[in-house]
Amino acid sequence: MPNIAIITDSTAQFANPNFHGNDIVRVIPASIKFNDVLYDNDEDKKPKVSNFPLIPFSKTDPQLVMPDQNELSKLFVQLLKTYNELIVLTSSTNITSIYQNCVDAVDLIKGKSAIQVIDSQTVSVGLGHLVQIAAEKIATGATSTETEREIRQLIPHIYTLFCSPCLRYLSNISLLDYSQAVIGEILSMYPIYSLEDGIPKSLCKTKNFRNTQDYFQEFIEEYEFLKHIAIIKGIGINGFDNRTLKQYAQEIHPDTPFSEHRLNSYLAAIFGPKTLGLIVIEKPYSLEG
Repeated sequence: MPNIAIITDSTAQFANPNFHGNDIVRVIPASIKFNDVLYDNDEDKKPKVSNFPLIPFSKTDPQLVMPDQNELSKLFVQLLKTYNELIVLTSSTNITSIYQNCVDAVDLIKGKSAIQVIDSQTVSVGLGHLVQIAAEKIATGATSTETEREIRQLIPHIYTLFCSPCLRYLSNISLLDYSQAVIGEILSMYPIYSLEDGIPKSLCKTKNFRNTQDYFQEFIEEYEFLKHIAIIKGIGINGFDNRTLKQYAQEIHPDTPFSEHRLNSYLAAIFGPKTLGLIVIEKPYSLEG
């Protein structure tokens, strides 16, 4: 079996954490800056999503802080003492800095021959799905080249939507101007974004989460062959009925697994605590046939 590790970041969420090959997965630790305190990756110490303000206190707080190239280069060098190769799957480079930091770290240690860094162009369960597929392939004897090829083929078939009325959080990742965010919050706007080639694109604006649910249902209906559907829920998602959405999805796609996930602190620091997300994973035609 190839001696390869799969590396990902803290925004990843898994539909099934006990997947085959999970023992070769390593998570790059991230920190959260909150109330001028930097919290590390310790689950017991990091702030809870319920403690995050709906309106940030400042433009940089709360904030997701990813390790820089120097920290990552040390991590990679340490891992290469155990593994011959590393496949690094990161959240979208347009959402977090981790992809570019990893690329810079590889350049720093001149490790391109042993480390492959891949931008997943998604986050959360979409990223977790790719990590799971990569780990399963490696665990069954695939090479890093074979695994990378399949992952890159799967990336365009993962569709990511998110809706957040916490617009000042979105201004922190340059989706809105700060003045637009303030006005949007006054008007109680609920924008829906999709990640297209990893880039957040505004799709529409809804009045509440009930309207967002209607949009999600229509979105799910557009696809014929789906491998997985996942909902990510933050706090205060009033008007959204996950049971109704699940029932609707299962009527259209009765053989497609449907999972529900709580928004984690890392994603809340990016999109705001009052965020609703939808991940739709399509079956590639090459795999379907």
